[in-house]
Amino acid sequence: MPVIRCSPPRLGRWLVMGASALLVAATAMAQVRSPGPPLPPIRILAPEARLPVRVQRAVVRTEIVGLAAATRVELELFNPNAEELQAELQFPLLEGQVVTGFALDIGGQLRAAVPVEKPKGRQVFEDVVRARVDPALLETTQGGHHKLHVYPLPARGQRRVVLEVRESVPASARPVWRLPLRFGGAVGALDVAVQVAGVAPRALSATLGAERLLATAQNGGSRIAFGRTQHQGRDGLRVALPAAPREPLVSTDTWQDQRYFLAELPVAAPRWARPAPRRVALLWDASASGAQRDHAREFAVLDAWFRQLGEVQVQLVVVRNEAEPMEPHTVRGGDWNALRQRLQSLPYDGATRLQALQPPADADIAVLFSDGMGNWGAAGLPSPALPLVAFSSSAGAAARTLRHAAEASGGAYADLQALDTAQALSLLTHERQRVVDVQAEGARDLELGSVYPQGGRIGVAGVLTQPRASLRLTLSAPDGSRQVRRLELSADGAPPPVRGATPVAVAAHRWAGWRIARLEADLERQRQAIRRLGQAFGIASTETSLLVLDTAEDYVLFDVEPPPDLRAEWDTLMLHRREGAVRRQRIALATTVERFNEKVAWWEKAFPKDAPPPPRVAPGSGSDSRRAAPAAMARPPAPAPAPAPGGAAPQPPLPGDTTIALRPWQPDEPYARRLRAARDEDLYAIYLDERPGYAQSSAFFLDVADLLVARGQNALALRVLSNLAEMDLENRHLLRILAYRLQQAGAVADALPVLEQVRRLAPDEPQSWRDLGLALDQSGEAQRAVDTLVEVVSRAWNNRFPDIELIALAELNAIAARAEATGRPVDLSRLHPRLRRNLPLDLRAVLSWDADNTDIDLWVIDPNGERAYYANRLTYQGGRMSRDFVGGYGPEEFSLRHAKPGTYTVKAQFYGHRQQIVAPATTLMLRLSTDFGRATQNDQDVVLRLSGRGDEVTVGTFTVGEGARP
Repeated sequence: MPVIRCSPPRLGRWLVMGASALLVAATAMAQVRSPGPPLPPIRILAPEARLPVRVQRAVVRTEIVGLAAATRVELELFNPNAEELQAELQFPLLEGQVVTGFALDIGGQLRAAVPVEKPKGRQVFEDVVRARVDPALLETTQGGHHKLHVYPLPARGQRRVVLEVRESVPASARPVWRLPLRFGGAVGALDVAVQVAGVAPRALSATLGAERLLATAQNGGSRIAFGRTQHQGRDGLRVALPAAPREPLVSTDTWQDQRYFLAELPVAAPRWARPAPRRVALLWDASASGAQRDHAREFAVLDAWFRQLGEVQVQLVVVRNEAEPMEPHTVRGGDWNALRQRLQSLPYDGATRLQALQPPADADIAVLFSDGMGNWGAAGLPSPALPLVAFSSSAGAAARTLRHAAEASGGAYADLQALDTAQALSLLTHERQRVVDVQAEGARDLELGSVYPQGGRIGVAGVLTQPRASLRLTLSAPDGSRQVRRLELSADGAPPPVRGATPVAVAAHRWAGWRIARLEADLERQRQAIRRLGQAFGIASTETSLLVLDTAEDYVLFDVEPPPDLRAEWDTLMLHRREGAVRRQRIALATTVERFNEKVAWWEKAFPKDAPPPPRVAPGSGSDSRRAAPAAMARPPAPAPAPAPGGAAPQPPLPGDTTIALRPWQPDEPYARRLRAARDEDLYAIYLDERPGYAQSSAFFLDVADLLVARGQNALALRVLSNLAEMDLENRHLLRILAYRLQQAGAVADALPVLEQVRRLAPDEPQSWRDLGLALDQSGEAQRAVDTLVEVVSRAWNNRFPDIELIALAELNAIAARAEATGRPVDLSRLHPRLRRNLPLDLRAVLSWDADNTDIDLWVIDPNGERAYYANRLTYQGGRMSRDFVGGYGPEEFSLRHAKPGTYTVKAQFYGHRQQIVAPATTLMLRLSTDFGRATQNDQDVVLRLSGRGDEVTVGTFTVGEGARP
């Protein structure tokens, strides 16, 4: 017999998505007494657009049958610029919104999206954009935030996108469906029509802001329709429906040959007063995203509660990327003015470490104010041993995370945008009945919306296994008394609530949404289960995205199952592709072995260290057809290799007078000059003053963090640096910069979770594995580092990443050699035997960067004055440059086995990019190493920037003393 004995999270407000946010973005169900502030408008990002991309036309069609609703939103995006663009639309969704369809206009026809694994969706979209064909991708990040990527938007042309959404309107004394209509700008033409089946016009109340709309009779029901031109979207549509009946509401529908049910049982909602607490833990999220919360509502709740309590001890815990020491406050006679002033003075800055939101053990109750979106550290929000009442007050909050932690503790969660102060206060002052057990005969896989009644109803969904089923719910009161409710179910479901109307199916997707919500509370261990559900139900989730491609060949190329209209052609083409997959992997390994043998041959050669021949300019200064080459010294043929039977003998380290000098990065922006001139005690305040003008600039936070480190304010530097995790959720480019900078600052423990996230986001990019492997080595985990780098060496990568296998192989073998030298050898069984050889170097420089489709060049000028670079890859004295990276993130590597005494200058040059979305500057990460692959290896890292084509920067120097080996 299926049984639930848990406290799963609940999808609080059930919403219908409409035109407002791409329109999924925006539709939110609001309660009559407290509609809440409007959701943020949809953001359309097209950084290379001279004129803003806009919504030229929006058509919304909604059908409401009973309390179920289906909405179709069609947007026409217009690009007024003279060049084609890629656009990204960002928007938050609230709980309960389920996107059940997504399509893109391709050649005048709408092509339906298909579900894919989230990392693969991103990879395919970017690869297809490089080929300049038509993809679209809908993905979700934390807290219901969504991104829709569309390419191309033709020059002075338009593209259509369509979204379909289903929801169930919560039952209440007066159910209300709400459709916000905010587009972030004027909509050329807005066309909205809502059909309400079986309800007479006089039984409805429809308003658009302060304007009352008339409903007309149509097909035995009502129709509400209106159109607007140049609509600014400040007001939303609200339709008040007739009161739901008090009897249970049941609906069923079929999905992939399984019959799902959704039942809502009306229950009494008695309350019991909580004992007045003596000590209250107040957990306050002061991260950068906290500035978006509605603090007036939060303070109103606290004010009402403290006035009721009269006297209480408050233990304030402020959390950003770290928790600050607990601050004790005393409330007397309801006066909490000192605490209120402290909260009002808090700067909202930095990332959110959810696991730090832990109340002191001696508190009686914990109250949390947060959006629930963690982005710092690996652990999630803890569920404490005492009751936790969690409140959110901003759009796009991670309600599932907050609800799970609160309800598992015996507390509760609420969105202050949906409640008035009295309703929120009752959660602090009273306890309620809760579901402690759900069982069924004739049904399985039961899911609860919440353990608490919502709107006077308990929601349960599941899979029917018999034509008739029996549902049994047990509710428990705080005093221990129990109440049992029963409900008989039929596979035929309840009759349509409206005679002659076709029911709107919501049961299957509501079940899937509730199950995903429960699994996401244990995300690290349930990723595959979430992925399977998202793909089975076509839902954009934390692990799945929705993807549209152009042709059957595109779906074959990326091994993505197509929509039904392309399936037959795809099946035929896939037969040939699968036959070649194993062969391509063998070829990739054979190529790596061959290239490694070439590198070993270079390493075993003895190169001259005498004075070189007179320099000359490379013929034509541009023999490389790709671009003009800087002057490089000609070199005679390299001498024959010295005999090395059994392999070259180990080489001693360089003399102790070999040094690395990094050139400090010194930005010249006005904010940087102001900060450099400031006193130490004024630095942070000036940063906060400058921040609003640079909130979306990663360079600003990097520069400020560097200045704080230089003044010895390391804790504040990490806080400022952590803002990169808040800027653009799941942007792997920003996360890479953040991780590199954390490693440079020695905060490897903070960098590792960031790099783990990057690997999950982009497992198709070898840099994701290499960066993580090097960080693991830096943290002392040699075996995990080697196992991670093996992935880089052994996989077949896109040809955009030349030589990265050899670069990672050098690092892998160096790690293994150092581990063996310390008496802790690592297991290399996963590495091909012919690739297991360490090649120690006197000098090594490796350059990486953060921007895809960008070409940065590494140059090293040796004591002979000869420049090693992409067109002069082997210098007279044996300096070796890896193959040129022209379309990825690097790395490019310079290697020199035996270094001639003198100075080696390391430079980087920005050649160009082929991006659709371009950052103002490209961030470079460069590591200089001496004695690479030996026990005495010394690494120094630097992070800096190049701003545009032709920009060149000197990174640092190696100085090799005269006592070095000849």
